[in-house]
Amino acid sequence: MSPPSGGPIRLKVGYKTPETLLGELTKSVGRGGVRIEAKRTVPVGTKFVFELKSVGVKESVEVNGTVQTVTETSPGKYVLHIRYEPPRNRQGLDAVLKRIFEATTADKRRRAARVPLHVRATENRADSPVYRIRDLSRGGMGLDVEGGTLPAHIRVGMPALVQMRLTTGQLAAHGQIIWVIEPDQTKAVPGRVGVHFSNLSPAAATMLDDLLTLKALPQPPWIARLAFGKDALQTK
Repeated sequence: MSPPSGGPIRLKVGYKTPETLLGELTKSVGRGGVRIEAKRTVPVGTKFVFELKSVGVKESVEVNGTVQTVTETSPGKYVLHIRYEPPRNRQGLDAVLKRIFEATTADKRRRAARVPLHVRATENRADSPVYRIRDLSRGGMGLDVEGGTLPAHIRVGMPALVQMRLTTGQLAAHGQIIWVIEPDQTKAVPGRVGVHFSNLSPAAATMLDDLLTLKALPQPPWIARLAFGKDALQTK
């Protein structure tokens, strides 16, 4: 794994679907980087270019990265922590998003395209579990709940609110819980919650659209704030 003279190391990574590619990209960008195993060490500060390619999409998504730390896990084996930077060239990213949106248009069961974001989220309460925003759309969001049980206040019909600070401002999207799935520990399936957005303000709708197209992003590590019930209604 040696960089070409004066240039970054280029790695090609393939994915089966545009959704998988985008999910892994947002997960890594949201965490602030990615960890990869290597058989050779490289100096801290080494530059990488990841070419992310999906089946069905001609263009590649190019992501720049910089090695932050190198850890030797065993003789001849290393783990590189690489800080990701959001794609500078949107051509490949826009092609992936277009394919996702086109697939949604063809699927009559869905009203809006779901974009995988993988954002960590918590409530402003001491007993809050850790949530993961699994996917986001103009119509709502899907949440995974870490832990063995769902909080008692997570019920169908409860008001919900997600807040996230983006590069374009503070996103605040109000909605309502429309379905709940209890966790299944035998299948390692977490508790899941579906939220439908309603009465979005023009500003919130614009920021949500910018987030869905990755034109506006949170600062890594990505984190959102959730509220349910009366707590969701108190923030307007």
